[in-house]
Amino acid sequence: MRNKVLTGFLCIVLTLVLSLGCVPMGAQCSEHTAEEVSDLIGGIVDYKLSQCGAGSVEEWLGGEIADGAGKTSDWYALALSQYGYSDISAYERSLTDYLASNNVASATSREKYALGLAAAGSENSYISDILDDSIGEQGMMSWIYGLHVLNNGYTCSRFTADSVVDSILSMQYGDGGWALFGDFGDIDVTAMTVQALAPHNNRSDVSEAVDRALDFLSTKQKSNGGYESFGTPNPESTSQVLVALSALGIDCRYDERFIKDGHDLIDGIAEYRLDDGSFCHTKGGGSNPTATVQAFYSLIAFQRMTEGKSPLLVLDNRRVHESPQHSTEDTHQQQEHSTTQTAAAAEAKSTTSKTGTSTTAKTGTTLAKTTETGTKTINVSVTILTSGTKVSSTALNAQSNNAPKGKNHKPMIIVIIIGAAGVISLVIFILGKRSWKNYLFIVLVAGAAIAVVLLLDIQSAEDYYSGEKKRKKNIAGTVTMEIRCDTIAGKSEHIPADGVILPPTAFDFESGETVFDILTEAAQTYGIQVENKGSAGSSHGMVYIAGINYIYEYDFGDLSGWVYHVNGITPSRGCGEYELSDGDKIEWLYTCEIGHDLNEVYEK
Repeated sequence: MRNKVLTGFLCIVLTLVLSLGCVPMGAQCSEHTAEEVSDLIGGIVDYKLSQCGAGSVEEWLGGEIADGAGKTSDWYALALSQYGYSDISAYERSLTDYLASNNVASATSREKYALGLAAAGSENSYISDILDDSIGEQGMMSWIYGLHVLNNGYTCSRFTADSVVDSILSMQYGDGGWALFGDFGDIDVTAMTVQALAPHNNRSDVSEAVDRALDFLSTKQKSNGGYESFGTPNPESTSQVLVALSALGIDCRYDERFIKDGHDLIDGIAEYRLDDGSFCHTKGGGSNPTATVQAFYSLIAFQRMTEGKSPLLVLDNRRVHESPQHSTEDTHQQQEHSTTQTAAAAEAKSTTSKTGTSTTAKTGTTLAKTTETGTKTINVSVTILTSGTKVSSTALNAQSNNAPKGKNHKPMIIVIIIGAAGVISLVIFILGKRSWKNYLFIVLVAGAAIAVVLLLDIQSAEDYYSGEKKRKKNIAGTVTMEIRCDTIAGKSEHIPADGVILPPTAFDFESGETVFDILTEAAQTYGIQVENKGSAGSSHGMVYIAGINYIYEYDFGDLSGWVYHVNGITPSRGCGEYELSDGDKIEWLYTCEIGHDLNEVYEK
């Protein structure tokens, strides 16, 4: 009896101990170790190395990253510089060449390139030269990016870091946030603003504004530790907040304001990680360039904070020369306060390239800022393009009626294959290597090559830009489509003065065809250059439109790019997924402010 009582007592005590031990566990988040964060960073590096075929980070820096300077790789270059790879000289040379041969219209892009040069340790005067004509010239983002540069000790005649801080503080909304426009704060813009203000947090007015911003960001955090923008949960917004907290020296693992239901910001980012190490934009989606690069540099920002290093955008490699109008003491003080991190936030700033001129035959493509980018696959049917044709709206009819007809190149290619096989056979005969196995091997290789040629759909640019609409058998209805760039009309030689690239034009469609199918048909019919990224071999997937008529995303700011509407609504799906209905009205429009300058209505 006594043993039973004792056993029961011990059970009660054990139960109480376990219960009390579990209570705080539910209120805290599981701590992410430095090794776990390093694994997430390393997974992205491995993914990128595999993607570009590089054997090391150094090879990646000297190859794909250098080649993409000014277009697709700037944030990887900056992040790797802050991750400890100090030699990014190949990227610096490539970016310098890019800037010398391109007129960068966007103020925020100029500031971003200045940061890239600074991260590379460049002494190029471009870094300071662009500030007077860039800071504040393109709204909120140009104030933020400009302050990033000033935070690194660079100077200009019109602004000081303090004067820019004053301007930014005056733009804070009543809810504690910042935004590009409207009456309420935006998560991404608020986080990026905090990143820029962080080095000035010793100012009482800045500290007060930052505290209000942190309260705003805390209230917007979701139960999984992450955030959503425009109604869509995504890792990019969470990445921006992580960079902001890290810039302030706040460890998100221990600050109760940023722990929800036991989940912190790293949880909110990590749940979007894919098996290959990259990140998706939405749960269940494919690998997304923007989500991946922002996760990459936000985790590096966090790691730097835990190691006691400067914030992400207080650049280790920067080299500042004293400007005549500023004392050495002033410059030193600015350098000590430097910090920041820059981000392409509220958009799916996909790291897409401007370098190709083909339409659908490159890496799939299409849609607004929140679409994902899939991995290119090769199907039996492949279209090979060499160039596009630039046309204005006034030339469309002539282009359609007079487009040259291409030739079938397959017979010529087959003849070349047979001829090459014959020459190789003759060489083998002369060399005395007359084994029947050698000749059989040549026949098999030549036969395989001919089979590939017969299966592939090989087209020249003339073939692709047919000038004729496709003949469709099972027509399900008719839609109209137009392509306009009213927001930038006439701003460059290749941009139509009236903003019209394709006037409203009717297209028949078959059941299952998508917005992307019709855009591709329009490109072929009217000779309109389209560059896309995403699914290849099938248009029915995640595709992203990087450029139309040689007008690319980011050409007019870091929030600029192509979006599409159907019947006046901005769909929540990629254009490769939006299947058409009879009577649909499709509009492709160029935006400078991720659609806000178009008065968009979002699909619910």
